[in-house]
Amino acid sequence: MNQARGGSGPGLFPDPGAPAGATGFRRMPDEARALGGPWTSLVGSVAGLTPELERDFRFGQTVFPFAGGFRLGGSLKGGSSTMWRPAAEGDYRAYLAWKACEGVPDSMEDMAAFEDLAELLAANQVEFWNLGHQVAARRPAEYVPGRGWVYRTALAILRALPEEHLRRPEFAALQLGGWGPASAKASAYENGRVFIYDFALGGARRTLMGLFLHEMGHAHETAFTAGQTNELARLHAPIAEGGAFLGLEFLLDAESRKVYQQFLVSEFIAETYVAYTAAAATLRELVAGSAGPAGEAWRRAYRLYRESFGGMEYD
Repeated sequence: MNQARGGSGPGLFPDPGAPAGATGFRRMPDEARALGGPWTSLVGSVAGLTPELERDFRFGQTVFPFAGGFRLGGSLKGGSSTMWRPAAEGDYRAYLAWKACEGVPDSMEDMAAFEDLAELLAANQVEFWNLGHQVAARRPAEYVPGRGWVYRTALAILRALPEEHLRRPEFAALQLGGWGPASAKASAYENGRVFIYDFALGGARRTLMGLFLHEMGHAHETAFTAGQTNELARLHAPIAEGGAFLGLEFLLDAESRKVYQQFLVSEFIAETYVAYTAAAATLRELVAGSAGPAGEAWRRAYRLYRESFGGMEYD
């Protein structure tokens, strides 16, 4: 693993009181780590892709042949309600080309990843729900054809998290597919269960990874003590006043994700979990570059997250 040091590298905010051996470094999958950088537009490099189409596709819209023509649409807000409109053949070709670059593959097989994911969850007493059924370890009957990339990616992300984050009651179940509470969202966390809706499984890979870590962040929020949560609420105030939030681009643009955190401490906590794990260098750069009360708040928040990761940092 890369343990390089630098002006904003790992170990920037040392904790003299940390026990010996408490620190270390892990790395999220490279594609998840891309969350720390901009979501570069493919307009101009994908034939027929316009800014409007790119925005729709990145929000989970699809194009498919219908009654001798084509239809474009999908979920209205990440929930089960949908809307469709006529589309052209060029839109369809642009969608297929975009999907090859950024979309979640729907034809990749990986039974080994499915079985390994089921076993990892079972070993940590986490229920695994797939296609509406609870999965027991090594039960191929519950495998969804074509979903190999999803299983492999979920497995890689979970393996990169501290073991303690997988075997706590706040993460009691993982549901891949279907819908759940608050159907106007692309994913959810409720009563210990992380929901990744069908909407996210058919959209952009970047969005799926961001949403997965975001909901794991809500599990982490629930695992915080009341004192830790209250402290993060206090730290949120100067960060909000200084406009010093970190906006990672997935599902929504960077500015929208900043606004998302402005008024909800719980969303700030979940988004910071995504940043701490998948965009560590970007987060440390922000923390190091923030001045005044916002900077002091960020440095304390970073140390608090590091403590909650058992001293583990990410490169």
